[in-house]
Amino acid sequence: MISRTSLALAASALVAAMAWTAASSAQTYGQPTPAYGTPTTQPTQPGYPATQPGYPATQPAYGYPATQPGYGYPTQPGYGYPTTQPIIQGNNRKAGDIELGVLYGMSAAYGANLGIWLDTELGLDDPGLMFIAPVALGLAAPVGVYFANQPTMPKGLPAAMSAGMFLGAGEGMAIWTRQFTTANEADAWGWKGFSRSMTLGSTAGLVGGFAVGYFQEPAPSNSALVSSAAMWGTIMGSMIGYGSTPSEWDSFTKNNDGASLGGLIGYNVGMGAGAAMSMIYTPQWINLAWMWIGGGIGAAAGLPVYLAYAGSDTPARRGLIVQGLFTGIGVVAGGVFSYNLKDTDYFDMSSKAKNTGIAQLTGFGLMPVNGGAGLQVSGLLF
Repeated sequence: MISRTSLALAASALVAAMAWTAASSAQTYGQPTPAYGTPTTQPTQPGYPATQPGYPATQPAYGYPATQPGYGYPTQPGYGYPTTQPIIQGNNRKAGDIELGVLYGMSAAYGANLGIWLDTELGLDDPGLMFIAPVALGLAAPVGVYFANQPTMPKGLPAAMSAGMFLGAGEGMAIWTRQFTTANEADAWGWKGFSRSMTLGSTAGLVGGFAVGYFQEPAPSNSALVSSAAMWGTIMGSMIGYGSTPSEWDSFTKNNDGASLGGLIGYNVGMGAGAAMSMIYTPQWINLAWMWIGGGIGAAAGLPVYLAYAGSDTPARRGLIVQGLFTGIGVVAGGVFSYNLKDTDYFDMSSKAKNTGIAQLTGFGLMPVNGGAGLQVSGLLF
């Protein structure tokens, strides 16, 4: 049998073990278990620092900043790529060879005109010396365009500059024509006034065209639309203005006054209408072609009206009013009926296009001839 002494000793050992266990548990009971990456403060454990070495209080986002520098967009965790792609602003397309070729040609004409203006202002009358400035500046201007095109200009800027020079020169010519036909011989501007008007107008147009092309970035066809509208307005205005004047032979000056006034008004109205239209509509080249064709058809459709003046006391030049109106109607009709046409439906605009025929039509336009106007067509054989 177990003695009372042995039983007492066992009970004493059990009580001592329980007391030791309770004392050991009291040191850590109620303290939270440290999470991974958080401070592990253990003030009661000797030999351990307040925090685990090499682990900061919070985990960094793997070394990537919250936002991508220069974008301001939140990044994907662990990758550093923006969640949305930034929108590329501006026109990064380069100007084509045809657009630049037109600018080279217009710049050569502009430089030659500057040379003629300098000769006029200097009063040179030596035929040999008079060629120096026009030739030198006519060559220097395209060279300047070449350096300005390094790197290549954005698409639309060369066309806007070319249109600006063209429209400015046309405005100067229209103003000079109006002054020359209304002033007496002593006050008429003459050749020097013509040179000044062309130089001032083309220079102002160049500056304006550059500003429009740089800030607005119009399509090349928009610049062509404004230039074409100015020419259509001039043609119609001159017809209507000349047809509205007296018919007597001694009224030749008044007839010219009417034509010059109508042309000046039509030029500016057409240019303004074309500029307004280009803000809401970008034509295809095929649309512009059909508008020119429509204007020609309208002018031809107005020719039979002169038969009505046969044997009449009313001057036949009154028919120019009808012909001018028909020209405008034809231009509008050509634009309306070709509205849905696309260049790709008629032309292969890619550089891989091959000419498989014996002839290729490359362009057409009006051609001034003695006493009127004609139509010129250009193309390639073989």
